[in-house]
Amino acid sequence: MYNRIDAERQDEAFEIDSLVALMNLQSKTNSETNFYCRFRIDKKDRLANIFWRDSHSLFEYQCFGDVLIFDSIYKTNAYAKPLVLFVDVNSHRTTCVFRVELLLDETVQSYR
Repeated sequence: MYNRIDAERQDEAFEIDSLVALMNLQSKTNSETNFYCRFRIDKKDRLANIFWRDSHSLFEYQCFGDVLIFDSIYKTNAYAKPLVLFVDVNSHRTTCVFRVELLLDETVQSYR
């Protein structure tokens, strides 16, 4: 009984987290000129994949995008989803994050 109640509470928390994240990203889309966000909802009406890039990331990609490091941190976050980072090192040897994605899983479909 307690496991089911706990699972339902956890599902509700994830739904709230998803809603807050999408509201935050929508706010940035409205206020920042080159902010870009895209997401996908699965068949169960849950947030599946989410991708975003801000104007600073776009600028750094245009300047330093010739070398790219792709890092997929597999299921180490609270949602057990892959977090994908596209990063580079600029001429000042500083790490630049070009874009961030939180994926449903590591299938080819999720990466499209």
